[in-house]
Amino acid sequence: MSNSAITPDLELRIQALAQQMVAALIQGKAPQTAVLENLEEGIPSWVANLKARYLSPRTIEGYEADVRRYLKRDPRPTYLSIQAYIAKRLDEVSPARVAGERKALVSFFKFLHKARLMRENPTANLDSFKVKYNERDIPSEVDVTKLLQSACFHHRDTPQFRTMTALLANTGLRLGEACSIKKGDINFEKLEIRVMGKGRKQRLVPVAPYVASVLKAWIERDGHSPWLFPAANPKGYLDERSFDKTFKRQCKRCGVKPFSPHALRHYYATATLNNGGDLHILSKILGHASIAITADLYVHVTNEQIHDTHRRYAPFADAIVEG
Repeated sequence: MSNSAITPDLELRIQALAQQMVAALIQGKAPQTAVLENLEEGIPSWVANLKARYLSPRTIEGYEADVRRYLKRDPRPTYLSIQAYIAKRLDEVSPARVAGERKALVSFFKFLHKARLMRENPTANLDSFKVKYNERDIPSEVDVTKLLQSACFHHRDTPQFRTMTALLANTGLRLGEACSIKKGDINFEKLEIRVMGKGRKQRLVPVAPYVASVLKAWIERDGHSPWLFPAANPKGYLDERSFDKTFKRQCKRCGVKPFSPHALRHYYATATLNNGGDLHILSKILGHASIAITADLYVHVTNEQIHDTHRRYAPFADAIVEG
């Protein structure tokens, strides 16, 4: 377009637009020029952001799978289409699972919008919902003891299996937390372990003297690696999926109804509360974000306990019925 084609009115509009763009840049608001046509192209940048925020590899992997599953069904998401998707998923999987998927979608679209890769955030006004946690199936002390006394098919795996199982049952650690413990994280004098939990939050977890002695004996078998449970993989320490498979195989070998290593966390928490442990302190040991999470997961009573309490303490509980 030549200068002669620019009318005074058009020139004023161009100047006004230029001023708006300069003002936006000064305020840190770049113009929306990098909008993605294919939203899947934004996943690598989003994943990099999650890693920079120290989310666990397993969480990131799950989030990415949830987002890719959604985009295959709906490549042009809107507030209404995401809401419909969540409603449909509630008919397909558990509410807790849907809550996790919703969290992944909110994270993804919020990132794209903030990075100016998407004009609108379709999850900005998405309603949340409270998930009531189901009571956990807790392994019995008999079953846990069977596992602790069992021998693996490959006998060389037995010491590691028993050490890890004892550690999980005594501390309530998440499996990923236990796998990534360094030998230097264990203070044998104070009987505590420094643990890196979710969101790269550190906490100190107590360990019983007996379990500390088991850990010492295990460490003495290999004094080279800095990791408590070293492994020949890129990470350098035991992969949680690998141990999970071994654990479930051992359950079958022992004639125990298979359960996951994570169930030992529930075993620890329930035993602690049943033995009179304080809920607030238990929440700190488990690394929960709030005491409400611990209460939802573990504070429950049976119908038998309700009737027993009523028989003992209700008014007229001891009254004699006259004929």
